Amino acid sequence: MGALVTLASKALEVVPGSVVSCTVTVKNAGTVVDQFTIDVLGDPGAFATADPPALSLFPGAEGSAVVSFAPPRASTTPSGDLPFGIRARSQEDPAGSAVEEGVLSVAAFSDTFAELVPRSSRGSRGATHELAVDNRGNARLNASITAADPDQLLGFDVQPPGLVVEPGTAGFAKVRVRPVTRFWRGQPKTRPFKVAVAGDDARPIVLDGTMVQEAMLPRWLVPALLALLGLLILAALIWALFLQPAIQSAATQALSDAGFTPRPSVAAGTGGASPAPGGASPSPAASAGTGASPSPAASAGPPTPTPAPVGNGVPQDGRLAADGSNPSTATFSSTFYMTDLVFANPNGRAGTLQLLRDGFVLITLRLENFRDLDFHYVTPIVIQKGQKLVFTATCTSSGACDPSVYFDGFVRP
Repeated sequence: MGALVTLASKALEVVPGSVVSCTVTVKNAGTVVDQFTIDVLGDPGAFATADPPALSLFPGAEGSAVVSFAPPRASTTPSGDLPFGIRARSQEDPAGSAVEEGVLSVAAFSDTFAELVPRSSRGSRGATHELAVDNRGNARLNASITAADPDQLLGFDVQPPGLVVEPGTAGFAKVRVRPVTRFWRGQPKTRPFKVAVAGDDARPIVLDGTMVQEAMLPRWLVPALLALLGLLILAALIWALFLQPAIQSAATQALSDAGFTPRPSVAAGTGGASPAPGGASPSPAASAGTGASPSPAASAGPPTPTPAPVGNGVPQDGRLAADGSNPSTATFSSTFYMTDLVFANPNGRAGTLQLLRDGFVLITLRLENFRDLDFHYVTPIVIQKGQKLVFTATCTSSGACDPSVYFDGFVRP
């Protein structure tokens, strides 16, 4: 019992996308009527069909069927020699099934797709494009990549210059484009170029690309510089015409309210410099003597005050000294024009002193910043008749608190 299978041709050739057929003859070698199912074994069985798929035969009878192979044109279709077997499977006696073997030669085909991303780029120094090569064939692709422009105005750097791409996969390369010459200003210039992808046995794929070459200096730079220059000029005009006069007017008014007439400069005094950050400056109109900055080694006694021009006035001077927590005062029977002040702190105590005119603070000084300090006023400080000149001192360090102030000037009846 069983079957006998015979192939009309055991070697077949086919190109993916087409069909090849062969005739298979099946003989019933059994003693009973039997039905034989025809199927194809091996890789070609995925794309093989039998017509008819089954044969019913009497004992000793023969029947024929046509087996067709139709491999698809896809990267999943393997190329080369593919062995196969055609089996006639008995329904009555499965153990008596028969198989006949053959070979199907599947041809290789090429199907390559390439894309340049982006197709158009911009830049002043250069630009980079990415090349994607897709192998849609059923054989390995060995591709070489070249780039050129017809006007020879561009240089190219392709990395890598060649790709090996397996079936059903993609490979990638970078194409760096740079202009041969550059320009600083002007309108952008369009530079076309071509990228070619050539396989082993196929015509090259040519892709068009464009680089828009821009100037080295961006177009917005000059307008931005002009706008910045205009803003600077506008700021200078606002300062000169509005802000500076307003500030000067406010300062002049404040000094006038304090009884000072502003002068252009203040010089350093014999025993030191301007008052420390803890105290207020005596007056922008003040100019001091000829000494250097105060130091602990400075003389404890005050220097002789610089004489002031008397004019039509009568000279007058005096001294106010600290007396514990009690202020020291001087009252004038006539209008007093004070031209010199000499402050003394012989023991270098720390603390604060103030000189006031009827409650209005003229000067505040930090004691630890000087041993002696003098001021000379070109424009005198005016103390009206009946007003008091008050001197207060508060020492925060141990020891005798003995700061004092010498004043000099003139009175007019």
